[in-house]
Amino acid sequence: MLWDAWALLSIIALCTAVILWSCWGFYSDNRSESPSSLRLPLIGGGYLDVPHPSGHPTGRHRSRSRR
Repeated sequence: MLWDAWALLSIIALCTAVILWSCWGFYSDNRSESPSSLRLPLIGGGYLDVPHPSGHPTGRHRSRSRR
């Protein structure tokens, strides 16, 4: 029973860490100085800036249905 409790606690800790890490990433992306580009961290250090295409809406959206 003790092993099961440790396994459950480690799964909960892992899920909490992933949720907090993703929230921090979204928060820092929203508050970045250059909202016209996407900043991707590189493994060797530094960042890769990818510009957003002009005229393309950002965020979650659904395409308009054509009737």
